[in-house]
Amino acid sequence: MGSRPPTQRRVSTAAILVLLGHLLVVACKTGPDLSADYGQTARENFELALGEFQDGDWDEAKTYADFVRLRFPFSRYAVEAELLVARAEFEAGNYVIAQDAFKQFGRLHPTHKHTQNGWAAYMTAVSAFMNAPEGIAIMPPYYQRDQSQLREAMTELGYFFDHYPGSVMEPLAINLRAEINRRMLQHELYVARFYLDRDRPEAAIGRLENAHKDFAGLGLDAEVLFLLGLTYLKMDEIELARATFAELQAQHPTHFHGKQARLYLKYMYDSFGAADPSRARPDRSRPKPAPLPRPRNPKDPTKPAAAAPPEDPAAPPAGPTTPAPQAAPVPKATSSPQATPAPATPVTQTR
Repeated sequence: MGSRPPTQRRVSTAAILVLLGHLLVVACKTGPDLSADYGQTARENFELALGEFQDGDWDEAKTYADFVRLRFPFSRYAVEAELLVARAEFEAGNYVIAQDAFKQFGRLHPTHKHTQNGWAAYMTAVSAFMNAPEGIAIMPPYYQRDQSQLREAMTELGYFFDHYPGSVMEPLAINLRAEINRRMLQHELYVARFYLDRDRPEAAIGRLENAHKDFAGLGLDAEVLFLLGLTYLKMDEIELARATFAELQAQHPTHFHGKQARLYLKYMYDSFGAADPSRARPDRSRPKPAPLPRPRNPKDPTKPAAAAPPEDPAAPPAGPTTPAPQAAPVPKATSSPQATPAPATPVTQTR
């Protein structure tokens, strides 16, 4: 067999280059082509969006779904496309946009099945929770960072429990609430340890008391009680510390903090004696602000008091002063007719 002529080789090479260029155009395409890829009806375009969503192509799914919403706004598929856009934003990791999209869907479509069963409200809270900081190797742990997104997720969960009690989504919402509370509790413990390490128990006591009251039953009760008893002891709240360590030992006898509580109770008995309910407690009232100092110049508070004028060197020296003579007192005139008697008028008798 002989070799192909050069013309045929050049034609084959050109065909391959054209085919590669077509493949590159198809691979680099970022959205559907209006003239070739869109369907003719709302249903066809929604099925295309749903197929792209199931394939994991979130951008393509949003593009088709947005086309359904804009081109066929009165179709029943427009509502489903709006929900599909919110789901695609969530799957793509755009949790802030997804949170707003799920919330808006619940407000605009209150009769939709996913609104009535609480799923849209639940996904709003999940989006806020997913937007909270996570632990990364080069970043501080999540409990050392801003917790505003967790508080926002708790607010969204509060809306869910107020409007959809007993729904099919309630068990998942309860688990989500427990996880949010656990993370918020870890943040409170981190802040309390921060203040305790710097010998500022007054700044830590409020957080620990709230943690003991609001975040019970999350698996960290022993640590909360131990830090609370230790803080009471540093603040000379002897009886409160004794009661806290006794509660810790009774509730968690096998925990290592429970064993530490036994040692602290023995130390407190040896140092302060038996329990005494009438023991004097330290003053924990808030300090009162001191009054501001009075201004130096009463006439003009913005300026200091005027200095005394300098003495004139040519003035004669000051000698003993002679008091000025006092004038005789002048009687005061009164307007009362009874004050000064009128002179008697002589009476002339006529014959």
